[in-house]
Amino acid sequence: MPDPTEQNVATGVRPDEQVQEPGAPSSATLRHELRQPLNHIIGYSELLLEEAKGRQLDAFSADLQKIHTAAATLLALIDSIVVSPKRGSGSLSPVPRLAGDGSRQRTKETDKAPVTARREVTARSFGHLMVVDDDDVNRDLLSRRLRQQGYQVSAAEDGRRALELIKAQPVDLVLLDVLMPEMDGFTTCERLKAHPGTQDIPVIFMTALTDTVDKVKGLQLGAVDYITKPFHQAEVRARITTHLALQRLKNRLQESEERLSRIIESAMDAIITLDQAGNIVLFNRAAERVFRCQAKDAIGVPGKRFFSETLCRVLADYMGADPADPKAPIWVPEGHSALRADGEAFPVEATISHAEANGQPLYTIMLRDVQERHKAEIERQQLQGLNRYLQEELRVSQAEEDLIGASQDLREVLEKVEQVAPTTATVLIQGETGTGKELIARTIHTLSQRKDKVLVKLNCAAIPNDLVESELFGHEKGAFTGALSRRLGRFELADQGTLFLDEVSELPLAAQAKLLRVLQEGEFERVGGSETRKVDVRIIAATNRDLVIHVKEGRFRPDLFYRLHVFPITLPPLRQRKKDLPLLIKHFVRAYAEKYGKRIETVPARAMTALQAHEWPGNVRELQHVIERALILTRGAELAFDEEFLASGPAGQGSPPRIERLEEAERMHILKALDMVGWRVSGPGGAAERLGLKPSTLEFRMKKLGITRPA
Repeated sequence: MPDPTEQNVATGVRPDEQVQEPGAPSSATLRHELRQPLNHIIGYSELLLEEAKGRQLDAFSADLQKIHTAAATLLALIDSIVVSPKRGSGSLSPVPRLAGDGSRQRTKETDKAPVTARREVTARSFGHLMVVDDDDVNRDLLSRRLRQQGYQVSAAEDGRRALELIKAQPVDLVLLDVLMPEMDGFTTCERLKAHPGTQDIPVIFMTALTDTVDKVKGLQLGAVDYITKPFHQAEVRARITTHLALQRLKNRLQESEERLSRIIESAMDAIITLDQAGNIVLFNRAAERVFRCQAKDAIGVPGKRFFSETLCRVLADYMGADPADPKAPIWVPEGHSALRADGEAFPVEATISHAEANGQPLYTIMLRDVQERHKAEIERQQLQGLNRYLQEELRVSQAEEDLIGASQDLREVLEKVEQVAPTTATVLIQGETGTGKELIARTIHTLSQRKDKVLVKLNCAAIPNDLVESELFGHEKGAFTGALSRRLGRFELADQGTLFLDEVSELPLAAQAKLLRVLQEGEFERVGGSETRKVDVRIIAATNRDLVIHVKEGRFRPDLFYRLHVFPITLPPLRQRKKDLPLLIKHFVRAYAEKYGKRIETVPARAMTALQAHEWPGNVRELQHVIERALILTRGAELAFDEEFLASGPAGQGSPPRIERLEEAERMHILKALDMVGWRVSGPGGAAERLGLKPSTLEFRMKKLGITRPA
């Protein structure tokens, strides 16, 4: 017994179906009415046969097979009797073609309208089909079979309902019956092809009529294929698969053309394409700007309207060359000119090239306004000069922050820096406030193999606890209130480079755990995200705290401490390297004298004695501020200090121990707080909050005590 799935059903094409030439409509209608109930019997018998296979109903299956065979025999008898006198011998197999592949011109309205129905059919989705048939049995059978094959199927009982459904949800292909009440298949197809949003949907007509004139009419209306009932399910699927694949290729081709069009439109040079007659067929956006003419006014116009006589001769010689010889692109140097739409001539340089499309030659002129190029060259030179100036300023600024000194303690630090810089080891810089920890970190980065990459800095003490993780690892849009967009964290910014974590001891414990994971695994997730990201970052950490004490007190994770403590560098305070004071004083005097436009020739002996005697609790940063304040007070060529500083006197010369004045102590306390938070006065975690003051009060005290942020 043949496999029932390979037999004729109400939704497949019979391989032996004959093409009927145009004949009397009465014979075709009679044939349709006689075949319709038999189609129903065949379709339902096949469905029941498939159900009976798995239930071992042999007797029932045998009876069903007899019914199926009898119905098929009657169909064959009807085909041999009720037909047109003229019959061909070949089965119907229309040549697949895409709707709109030359049968009609695309209008401007179509180009502008969104192509709603252009839907990519992927390998994972067979596609969304629409079955339109007024016969409930046929529609149900075909829809059920197509769903079993993996298609998404919508069904409509007439053309009007089909148009409504497709408007609400576009489909990939329409299987459309011809004979339907009210709106037949031809009218429905015509409506689909007339609408910009649905004209690209492939339409396959299905009917029991075999008149060639009807098939031709359907193809002329834009259908891509025509199948006659009854038909094989395998052939239906093959035709559907073929036309969905063709539609997918058409969509890809159209997308490629759109990408090419966008590239041409975004080009900075004017691009004009001429046909063999010399008329313009392409005029890009840059050409509109250069020639001061809209594309719609230039298309179809002879190209010589926009070219000088000499340029026209060059173009004519190129276009008139022997067609048998390949035309290599040519360069048209300066010395020629073009004409704007208003008649103004301007110098140009151009290239001319040749191509063929559909067997027709096309000539493309890429043209540049020489005046604009000269102007751009001048601007480029100006920018280069500005860049050199800024680089020199940056070099001078960096030179001002070079490590100054010759003491043994500083030389030992520099030796360690030179040893660790070429490696990828994590470095922990320890030292009091103002000893130059950030400067050491920058030096390590500059001497490392990552010197060409970025050095990203983060002051951990200046960030509120609830934003630390976002600063370190970034966040996704909507991760928390105020996260209006995705933001990259410092680790992503420093990938392949160096991350300097200043005041690392101020990190909350929760952030310490996540930092430890990055140090161990080199991976993390953004706040509010689930994707694990890999980074390659060298860590340099710094602190003015004793991390060992913090570990004992439970304020710093011991495992993180040991991860950071790979190569520790301890910076000596200024009071331990008094030999470096003269060099540092000279350096800061020269820098601030240049900044304030003053000429300083000498530093009084009394001032040098006071500077040497001072204990410098604020270290080099405090010395820097003292020298800057002295430069501001100086009116002549001799550096002048305020009497309060000089009155401190040299230490250890019999003078009574000096007690700091209240204002001095307050000033140093405020400076220390500002340094800890990166000079952030207000806001969460700012100096005002840490000191228990209102921001306005702190700003008033800073102004009174002469505290300004260092340059």
